[in-house]
Amino acid sequence: MLGRRSEVLRLGGDRLRLRNWAGEAGTGLLIQLTPGSAVSDTTATAAIETAITQGYQRLRTSALSRVEAEPFLRAGFKPCQQLALLHRPIQGGLPDRNGSIAIKRARRRDHSSVLAVDRDAFEPFWQLDQPGLHDALWATPFRRFRVARQGTNTALTGYAICGRSGPAGYLQRLAISPSQQGQGAGASLVIDGLRWMARWGVTQAWVNTPQHNTGALRLYERLGFEQVPPGLQVLERVLEP
Repeated sequence: MLGRRSEVLRLGGDRLRLRNWAGEAGTGLLIQLTPGSAVSDTTATAAIETAITQGYQRLRTSALSRVEAEPFLRAGFKPCQQLALLHRPIQGGLPDRNGSIAIKRARRRDHSSVLAVDRDAFEPFWQLDQPGLHDALWATPFRRFRVARQGTNTALTGYAICGRSGPAGYLQRLAISPSQQGQGAGASLVIDGLRWMARWGVTQAWVNTPQHNTGALRLYERLGFEQVPPGLQVLERVLEP
């Protein structure tokens, strides 16, 4: 029987969350809860064994740096997606955002519309489900969740989730409805998030996006972000009982 529960794996100082990958019942997702350093080889092996016990046939990681990826590569994982990692300092002036874009705090009643925009904006591999939205919201100690609408349009144009932890800020998620792209909503949401970070003393902002997402890369670079090689990787391993 396929296990569908979310489970936190703890071994020594390592912590990983195991849950379903959105839209793929037989695929598990490992989320590293102690970012910035590699887990032990023992922890990587234990995660594989737990996923097999829960009935998963495939296991993927969240986006990992080169250092974070090493124990999983030794455990038989292979790269399946490459992401660009970008950063910009929070200093000096920030550009003004488009005044015709209404940006409001996201409410729980907005969640279904947010996920609908996300499905339209991303290919299936990257789409969020409700647990994925929860993970994005709680990935950092402090967060800002905003939705955007164009002019008097009541339909959701897009949304952004930003987070901060100490001096570091993160653009966790940005999605714009394809029919509304190129009209300033994406830039307005990013600028709103950067201004929020600046008010709270953040010194560096970070964001990642798939390497092939050229539209997002152009937007971030236009707003002062620069790529940090070699980027991040999502890893995958097929499981055998």
